[in-house]
Amino acid sequence: MAVQIPNETWWQTANTNLSASSAEKNLATVRQKMVKTVPFPFIVGLSDSKEINAFAELQNNQRYIIFTNGFIAQFGNDPDVMATVMGHELAHHQLGHTQADYAKNRDAAVDATSQALGMIASYFIPFSGLIIGNAAKGVGLTFSRNDERLADEMGMQWAMQAGYSPCGSYRFAAKMNALGEGAAIPFLSTHPGNSERMENADLYAQSKRAAPCSGDPGSDPVMTQAK
Repeated sequence: MAVQIPNETWWQTANTNLSASSAEKNLATVRQKMVKTVPFPFIVGLSDSKEINAFAELQNNQRYIIFTNGFIAQFGNDPDVMATVMGHELAHHQLGHTQADYAKNRDAAVDATSQALGMIASYFIPFSGLIIGNAAKGVGLTFSRNDERLADEMGMQWAMQAGYSPCGSYRFAAKMNALGEGAAIPFLSTHPGNSERMENADLYAQSKRAAPCSGDPGSDPVMTQAK
């Protein structure tokens, strides 16, 4: 699986580029706000995989967050989902889950092979001057369900600090439920069940802002504030 890394010029101009899609603009804005919130530097990459997936990758002491084409196609128009999922993957880095020695305590790990990064043309969305790396894993690392719960909570916390709604996590799980694919989606196979994640997000939102996510998940007024 090839992964593209947009350069800084692309990120800086994505919001003003009239030809950019709403998903591109949302991704650029979410990344910009999360960069100011998360206490460490990170790099966002994109793959051409059609799977609905996002994962954390540590290479050469660089922290990567990879989104697939399938994820962006499904959730690119909901910045709250993008923020909470980005926060979730960043939390894996913060909690040490992506460290090499942590793999010894996992139930399973996916082998990774590193290859040199090189410059290529865009084929995912209209970037320019991109870096591609084949070192990223197709489905990412496998963590325990408790690891995932901790990452969910920290991800919602960071998303809120960046100005997004924790109900993005609720809507993400609800949409995955609606897709009806369950464990067939790699992202879900090692995570807590969708119903549990929706309940956890609902409780978190109530505890932090006294308003639940349940009901119509698309009606959350916070959803539109950072588009």
